[in-house]
Amino acid sequence: MKRNFLFLILCACLATCCFALDATPTSASYLKWKPILSAEDVFKNAVTFTYIQATDKGDLFWVEQRPDEEGRCVLVQRNAQGVIRDLTPKSYSVRTRVYEYGGRSYVVKGDWIYFVNFKDQRIYRQSLQDPSKISPLTPKQNADGSLGKYMDLAVSPDENWLVFVYEKEVKRGEHPNYIAIINLKQSGVQEAKILVRGANFYKLPQFSPKGTQLGWLEWNYPYMPWDSTRLYLTKIINGKLDKQVKIPIAGSDQSSISSFTFLPDGTLYFAQDFAGKKENDPQNFYNIYRYQNGKITTVTKELGDFQYITSSGKNLLVMLERHGEPKIMLLQPNTGVRTVLANQYSDFGCLGFVTCGSLAANESGQVYAVGYLPTQPGVLVEMAPLSYTVQVLKVSDEFKLDPKALSQPMLIEFPTTDGKKSYGYFYPPVNPHYVALPGEKPPVRVLVHGGPSARTTNAFSLAKLFWTSQGFAIFDVNYRGSVGFGRQYRDALKGKWGLLEIQDVKDGLAELKRRDLISDQAVVSGGSAGGYTVQRLLTYYPDLFAAGASYYGVANLVTLQKLVHKFESHYIAELVGGTLEADPKDFYDRSPINHLNQLKAPMIIFQGSDDKVVAPENSREIARLLKSKGIEYEYYEYPGEAHGFRKKENLVDSLEKESQFFKRILVIRTH
Repeated sequence: MKRNFLFLILCACLATCCFALDATPTSASYLKWKPILSAEDVFKNAVTFTYIQATDKGDLFWVEQRPDEEGRCVLVQRNAQGVIRDLTPKSYSVRTRVYEYGGRSYVVKGDWIYFVNFKDQRIYRQSLQDPSKISPLTPKQNADGSLGKYMDLAVSPDENWLVFVYEKEVKRGEHPNYIAIINLKQSGVQEAKILVRGANFYKLPQFSPKGTQLGWLEWNYPYMPWDSTRLYLTKIINGKLDKQVKIPIAGSDQSSISSFTFLPDGTLYFAQDFAGKKENDPQNFYNIYRYQNGKITTVTKELGDFQYITSSGKNLLVMLERHGEPKIMLLQPNTGVRTVLANQYSDFGCLGFVTCGSLAANESGQVYAVGYLPTQPGVLVEMAPLSYTVQVLKVSDEFKLDPKALSQPMLIEFPTTDGKKSYGYFYPPVNPHYVALPGEKPPVRVLVHGGPSARTTNAFSLAKLFWTSQGFAIFDVNYRGSVGFGRQYRDALKGKWGLLEIQDVKDGLAELKRRDLISDQAVVSGGSAGGYTVQRLLTYYPDLFAAGASYYGVANLVTLQKLVHKFESHYIAELVGGTLEADPKDFYDRSPINHLNQLKAPMIIFQGSDDKVVAPENSREIARLLKSKGIEYEYYEYPGEAHGFRKKENLVDSLEKESQFFKRILVIRTH
């Protein structure tokens, strides 16, 4: 009797499960769809992989940024036997603040790890055999009272010297930058010795394979590194440079170099583009050049950007972007033969303007990458030599995905008002539990990436799934100014920031409506420079959007210029087309805060209290003015957050608040 009763219960449960799986989707308006995951789920187990380093012993190292550990950055090792372990103790975080955006913050050589700790910005030496053994190499404070900050660490082949980009954070005035060095054979704490000075900025110092030469990139005001960089190469002996050599081997005011590398024989390769070239000219793109015996020769003539190059044995490991969509490949520099790797992935999360953290190779030919697809979280993968079969080593998020809930992005190429082209990714709303009402078109959430000299990709994210599963289409725009489309496309925004990119967004929305993909209900979100564009769109095209979300964005270009950090201190003038002193009218006219009388759409604003890139006053200022004018808005400032939120609780809170805000506004508008 008891057995029969249990059998009946089991049958009932199975029937219920089958019914749930095969249940007919509910017919409902898009705004009534419930997401298949919560904001908490989006960041529950998520990590970000970056700054990969591979060794010839078969070890792999990378940094994981972990939202559920207050955004802490942890160095992780996978040894040749496949064992994975954390190397960074709880009281440390491997992250640098050079240029405020940071860069590569560690290097492993031999039995030692050298890393920058976020809290005090000091360089530490850590034993790879016993990670509990950690000791500082640089002082808490320099003799002149400045704080030393360090980035792009590189160890000489003989392991005697550690070289790096060096920034002195001073209490007053501009922070000077250098290439500097410390002696690893000297015991105790030591202040860095300056090797190279005179330029405003530096990046990517590298020793040649024999350790007899040092190469680096530098640039000066008023340029950004994607405008103008110069590549230097000079002799280094016993930690000192050849003082006679200070002539760049490549680069100019009208050309930039995204990255460079040495092959084992000492030959140097670099990727360079040139301003003012036609759209179909290979010099309009980052192509690869060889420097050998004092001569430069052209290696590639692609109509695409080689954003990053590094060595992989006798070959080059490169990332080539066409129309913002990258592929990684091995390039035989002498024959030009190429082998595309990890072809199944659509993105690798790498921009050549900073040290690429998502590609690495060792001299044995093993290749490692962080691969992304539109349909799954990012994965850390290994490609074996010769076969280059892909093995997944670790997944960035363990969230179980329902394939029926995934929105497949579509690349949209659309005409612009001025007769050019622009691009974006369109994601339709998808939820297996719902079908839309007959004839209804979805609301659209437009995304504006930051930078603005950056790009968006079709890489999967749970945040996108959060939105598309609750009835929103997404339109993620690669407006002009974005990278990966050639120099001409990138330079198009110069002098036209606040004009051209908002026109591209408007034209993109018009294209979606022409294709009958969306309704008239649109909202817009963006962070940093994207936050500025959000505010600019809401005040310049007041009838285009129902609401907007600005994350650490810019309302007043005058305030931004007065509080700007060194790295971008001349960038704003380049984007606007003149300095604040020479063109105050342009700064005034393109500042959203001066056009709030045109604002019709409510705005939600998010800001970090410790932001050094877009100072909190940028957001506080517009919040005060919106309040005084009685304009509907919400403002949230998170203590301890910098530029780009890292703490899980704040990521969850801001996503929840944005979603509730947009839905409330759209529901009101539809009734």
